[in-house]
Amino acid sequence: MITIEELNEVLKHAKNKKSCGFDNIPMELCIFGGNELKIHLTELFNKIIDKNQMPQEWETGMVINIHKKGTKVNVKIIEELLYCLQLTDCLQTQ
Repeated sequence: MITIEELNEVLKHAKNKKSCGFDNIPMELCIFGGNELKIHLTELFNKIIDKNQMPQEWETGMVINIHKKGTKVNVKIIEELLYCLQLTDCLQTQ
């Protein structure tokens, strides 16, 4: 079981100013959302552990290539690698 203290310890190391996931919830909300939010997050994570099943939406990843400098990477190759990793994970859980 996850405790609020453990959640606080993880959130101490979380990075701010990162893009949101599919849920559009910024990390700053989790960090600065207060104790009531942290209680709900802890309950959610413990339910996930109890049921041994993550929400399907959390298994979806999105990679957006933002070229800054140097050699450009072929995004199609990265997408295919991510698909293979997801497929491998799916096969292992069955």
